[in-house]
Amino acid sequence: MIHLILSAALAPLLVSADAPLVAPMQVSYRGTVETRADEPLMPRKAFDLTLWITEQSPRGATIFWLLDERGRGEFPWSEHFGRVGVDARWRTAAAGPVLLYDRGEGRSVVGIPLPFLAPEAPLAAGGSFRDDKLEFQVEKSTKVAEQPAWQVSVRDSFGPKRTLWVDQRSPLVLALTERVIVGRGEEFQLKLELIGSEPIAGDQLTALAKTIDKLVALRGKLNQPAQSQEVDWKSEQLALLREQLPALAELAAPTPLSKLVTSAQRDLELQSGRSAAVAELSSKFGGRAVEEFSIKGLGSDSLSLADLQGRVTVLHFWDYRDEPLKEPYGQVGYLDFMYHRRKPGGLQVYGVAVDGRLADENTRGAAERGVRKLKSFMNLSYPVLLDSGALVKQFGDPRLLGASLPLFVVVGPDQKIIHYHVGHYEVHQDQGLKELDQVVLKALEKK
Repeated sequence: MIHLILSAALAPLLVSADAPLVAPMQVSYRGTVETRADEPLMPRKAFDLTLWITEQSPRGATIFWLLDERGRGEFPWSEHFGRVGVDARWRTAAAGPVLLYDRGEGRSVVGIPLPFLAPEAPLAAGGSFRDDKLEFQVEKSTKVAEQPAWQVSVRDSFGPKRTLWVDQRSPLVLALTERVIVGRGEEFQLKLELIGSEPIAGDQLTALAKTIDKLVALRGKLNQPAQSQEVDWKSEQLALLREQLPALAELAAPTPLSKLVTSAQRDLELQSGRSAAVAELSSKFGGRAVEEFSIKGLGSDSLSLADLQGRVTVLHFWDYRDEPLKEPYGQVGYLDFMYHRRKPGGLQVYGVAVDGRLADENTRGAAERGVRKLKSFMNLSYPVLLDSGALVKQFGDPRLLGASLPLFVVVGPDQKIIHYHVGHYEVHQDQGLKELDQVVLKALEKK
């Protein structure tokens, strides 16, 4: 059984018959993600989840959620909030809060269920019901911090999934534990515990509602894919943030959303400086003649300056590690697709695995094995070269500016750089890496 510890100061805030679950209301939770007691110990991740029930009708309600992650990985600020609609039974098909858990060898997305349960019939000890693919069993009547609650076990097709402690006078879940599978089958436990709830009104409600509307609208304009684990804002997105964040910060100041907006402002400042430095780097190398170099790769693969003569060549500097495998690693698949498509016209593509372990004989073998595994996993047909850091430095290592790989360099038949791009490309469903492909096609037509 989960140990539920609520201070005497917080306990009066719990939802009761005198404080029904009706809008507008703020509900606050604290939670953790950690290994089970009988599993090998890994550092736990903590988080706070705040819900605002802003609108309500007989057909359902609107809920805005805010997540604050601490430790073991973290989504960018733009993934820390959302707004969902629930039906009359407090259910939703929309995406809700998610955490990012860094296991060391990789990252896993952990979903947090919205903490409400309102079946068609009232809960009673011994009762059971089914909702979609989940089976619910009301185990017994109990108490959570002196609050009358139903203990409910939940099963899916794989077995026990979740245990809920549901307030006996409202649909609110007072606590829950959930079995979570991450990585390669490791079992973790998600715990969520109600800290308090209180109605919101007056000026606080007005400021909160306006801030929520502005935040949701801003993220929609940013048009960032859901659950993006890393965000590198493009120039037009940076311009939008510069335009809207100052007013949003002023609006959010008296609300609990001020911390989120401050994080957005810090991110904007960091990325603006980095973007300017990367643009300067691109300008510096664009049109430059490639200097003498020679590098070996997996097996008999190799590349030197002479191999660039008379060809259009794409160099893709990246870590090419099988672990941790971070999104959007799938872009190398699109690069391979482009290679097959343009190879008959004279294109050559080389992946360059950048890994400091390659410089040490004690760790080089592990680094090479990781590259081979990724190449096999992604079924890449283009050759992959091995760089301990010297070659990427020769071409301008963006990591020295605080940016991240990948780095795409397109070299023309005259051995001069005709295209220089730091970061991932936008992927078009039918055309793949359209921006890169257009550069390559234009260069091949001139050849």
